[in-house]
Amino acid sequence: MYAITGITGHVGGAAGSALIKQNLPVKAVVRNPAKGVEWQEKGAVVALAELHDALALEKAFSGADGVFIMTPPLFDSENPLKDHDLMLQALCAALIKAQPKKIVYLSSIGAQHSNGTGAIKKLYNMEKVFNKLSIPTVSIRAAWFMENFFGFIAGAKESGKLQSFLNPTDMVIPMIASCDIGRLVADLLIQEWGGHRIIELEGPCRYSVDDVALIMTYQLQRNVYASAIAENEFANTYQSFGFTKSASLLMAAMNVGFNSKHIVFEAAGTEHMFGNTLLEDAFRSELMT
Repeated sequence: MYAITGITGHVGGAAGSALIKQNLPVKAVVRNPAKGVEWQEKGAVVALAELHDALALEKAFSGADGVFIMTPPLFDSENPLKDHDLMLQALCAALIKAQPKKIVYLSSIGAQHSNGTGAIKKLYNMEKVFNKLSIPTVSIRAAWFMENFFGFIAGAKESGKLQSFLNPTDMVIPMIASCDIGRLVADLLIQEWGGHRIIELEGPCRYSVDDVALIMTYQLQRNVYASAIAENEFANTYQSFGFTKSASLLMAAMNVGFNSKHIVFEAAGTEHMFGNTLLEDAFRSELMT
């Protein structure tokens, strides 16, 4: 049995689907029973557990051949770092008691740094905590999500302007599609390995925001240009999305880290892998939904 947290999202959903397609048993760990209905219909066992609830998590993870852990971004939290650390405490307590055979978890590019990464600091803390476990673990340090641009499609379609936190807009960075992360999660859960591994994951090509605008120009059939958001407007822009002030400041600091090229892959002492999804294909799939 493979226990999947975050299964109602893009990454966890892709992992769960990949396992079910191989007729492998999946336990969908969800907070809301209504969200588990779809997975129950697909053949998964559903377990209810909040990521702050060590006892419920222990029950969900018990007997698992592997567990995938993806923590939420906590955009609605007044103190995301503290809330995330509380989740880590509950998760570790549950994992120590349940003793699954292996753990795969989602981290991020730049998680090797203890500072200067804003929201990614949560995942630095996660790696430090999980590396102390006696259970084999794999940290997937994923590149910039291609899906980060999807929320800007409507605005670009209407105005022709693609807003960007990345600046300069011709700066090329590694990106990855969530479906590729999910497929890697499924592959790793099935495989046999030991110790504590770090896999840095990116897509087949690196892109700039100018490249994203060019792809949008072609697929939306209208001219689209990239427009960098001023650094002093980062936090306000995130707050306009509904994020709390604390979450907005962390996201702003993260983007400063990308723009200064502080947030990059570590390379040394890690494994490096590549997904198959091109950015243009990710956009095409989104526009078709």
